[in-house]
This record gives sequence, structure tokens and C-alpha cells, in this order.
Amino acid sequence: MPRTTKKKKDRVDKVNKKGQDKKTSDKEIIKNLEDELNSFREKNIKLLAEFDNFQKRTIREKDRMNKYQGLALVRDFLPIFDDLDRTINHSNEEQGSSIFEAVNMISSKMKTILSKYSIKAFESINKDFDPNFHEALLEIESNEIEKGKIVEEYEKGYLYDDKIIRHAKVVVSKGKEK
Repeated sequence: MPRTTKKKKDRVDKVNKKGQDKKTSDKEIIKNLEDELNSFREKNIKLLAEFDNFQKRTIREKDRMNKYQGLALVRDFLPIFDDLDRTINHSNEEQGSSIFEAVNMISSKMKTILSKYSIKAFESINKDFDPNFHEALLEIESNEIEKGKIVEEYEKGYLYDDKIIRHAKVVVSKGKEK
């Protein structure tokens, strides 16, 4: 009998060992699955955040495109506005003539339309030269006007809200003659 008891005991030990191994392996499997699940959750959160950022960026780009889509058309009309201004400023006709009044009316209506869409001309004469707003065509010597000031404006500059549509083309003073 001692032999069978020993065999039984060995078998029981083997079964217990397998049970313990099975329990530890089940715990490891569960832990591995939980880690994998957490990893997938983190990836999912990151993907959702990236997608949300993509949507916001796309909306901002569409808004910007819609806001500035008409600027090319406005830029094409700016030379016409310049010609009207030159006509008004250098008119040889009497101030009361009907042609002069008509041109003046057209110019004021166009300025009203531009201002309706937040487009405005900015003044440059007697201001400091700023390369963000001005394009210097010439630099002349002047005893009356200090260096860096704008003496003359060939073409007006235009802004759309805070964006430059066209830089003002100007003549800048070099200062006093030497």
C-alpha cells in the first residue's frame, strides 16, 4: 500500500501544480488582455482627438477661404478705382460740370460698396514709411520733409479687415540735401 499511496500523492501533487499553473496562467492572460484593452482605449482617445482637431482645422480653412474668396475680384477693380480718383483729383473741368459730378457719384458709390465689405483705402502721405503697408517706388531729397516720411502716393493701399490687399505705391523722403 505504501506504493499506491505514494503514486496517488504524486498524482495529486501534479494535479495541484497544474491547477496552480492554470490559475497563474489565467491571471497572466487576464492581465495581458486588460493591458491590451487599455492600449486600445488610449489609441482610440488619441484618434478621436486627432479627428476632432482635423474637423476644427477644416472648418477654419473653409471659413478663411470663404472670407477671402472675393479678394481677387476686388484686386482687379482697384486700378479702376485709382483711375476714378485721378480723374476727380486732376479734373480740368469746372467743379459744377455734369461729367465731374457723375464721376464723383460713381466714386462715392464704389467707396460705399467697398466699406460695406470691410475694404478700405489707407492714407500714406506724411506718414512714416512702413514696408508692411507701403512699396517705395522712389526716394527723393527734401528740405521740408524729414527722412523716412512719405512725400507722394502714386497708388493707394487697400486693407480688407486686417489683411493687405494692395500695398500703397509711394515716394519716400531721403531728408535734406547734402
